[in-house]
Amino acid sequence: MLAVLHLPDLPPGSDEQPDPAFIADLYAGRAQYELCWPEILAMAVRDGAASVHYHPWRTNAVCDNVLAYVVGGTRFGLIPPTDDAGVALLAEARRLAAPGLLARLGARISRVTVGRVRPVASSGESDWCVVCWGRGRLAGVEFLRVAAIPTVAEAAPQ
Repeated sequence: MLAVLHLPDLPPGSDEQPDPAFIADLYAGRAQYELCWPEILAMAVRDGAASVHYHPWRTNAVCDNVLAYVVGGTRFGLIPPTDDAGVALLAEARRLAAPGLLARLGARISRVTVGRVRPVASSGESDWCVVCWGRGRLAGVEFLRVAAIPTVAEAAPQ
């Protein structure tokens, strides 16, 4: 079964480096603001990402990103969720990968969930494979785009 996820509209991305004060404000207010899959996938689709990764066990912020997506072979880190929000993020990814009661029961037994999700944005829709594995802090989520990434000209609204 394919899960359909309607994404929020986001402003266009920017090639400029963000203001360090803005980043500090984001980290300071992160208890009030947590990203969830629609927003994360909306950014990934908007920016032409090939994959999205959530690895709560990665702790070296200099080399690894807990939450990131890959565009053109470059890994872009996002502000990681708090531990409580991370548990909810993992649970929601499992629900997206295995919609329906029987699929979720099978995933609980096997500790691995594999499925497909179709994010629908104002610019169009795309198909992604979602893989959830492990439990607790030794868990992870991978979203992998299964269709070709559109070029900027193809993705531009008409």
